[in-house]
Amino acid sequence: MSASEGENGFALHLMAPPNAEPRITESASVVVVDATGALLPNGAFDVLEDAVRAYPGASVVGATTGRCSALVWVRVQPPSVWQPVGYTVHVHAEGGQPEFYASVLYGWMRWWLEDLDRSTLPAGFALGVLLPRPPQLVEMVMSETTAHLSIRHAERVSDRLFEIHDPEDPLYR
Repeated sequence: MSASEGENGFALHLMAPPNAEPRITESASVVVVDATGALLPNGAFDVLEDAVRAYPGASVVGATTGRCSALVWVRVQPPSVWQPVGYTVHVHAEGGQPEFYASVLYGWMRWWLEDLDRSTLPAGFALGVLLPRPPQLVEMVMSETTAHLSIRHAERVSDRLFEIHDPEDPLYR
């Protein structure tokens, strides 16, 4: 777990188990959960969605899905919005630790938002709404290693293989 004081206030990266002390988890900017044992095809998405709802103040939520991969959800609306709004990406690398992938995207997000010209925006505008998807490749530099993260959009696999339609249904035509 690491903490830093930035322009926008206190930021806490939580790399602790979900049963950590509530006051710490409630103020976390980044939360990472383990989804390596989740059932295919959508089990990791379920774990990720549960974590997003469990940590409503988090800006980025990650779910490790394997030795070199993770799903990462990035918030684009302020935490005060009742329904969490964001997007999910799949991050993969040939190295590095997947529990840090969410923090890399958080760092990218903070860099992008700090570089934004705020003078052109209306007062009180939610900056996250303007946040683009991260680049397809990001370099994660750690004290002893460097990993190249490959990032792509992630979506749930459809739960239905086919749909049965009533030929008499006027909406079907």
